[in-house]
Amino acid sequence: MTTTEKLYQLIQTLPKDQISQIFYFAESLHQRQQNPSQAIPRGTLTGLRGIAKRADSIPSDQELQTEYTDYLIQKYL
Repeated sequence: MTTTEKLYQLIQTLPKDQISQIFYFAESLHQRQQNPSQAIPRGTLTGLRGIAKRADSIPSDQELQTEYTDYLIQKYL
């Protein structure tokens, strides 16, 4: 019995909702195979890398502490 036949028999025993999940999974694998350059879909968090970088230099620990203290004062007063 081939792998395809085993998979077919196994899928026949599953409920419809699980069969549709397997179908969507198989479709996504097929699309990745056809478009390997788009393995990571657009809109994921990986596309946001570097979005929160500061324009100026990295602040020192003291500057961060002062900034956070000012934030807390404004928030709770």
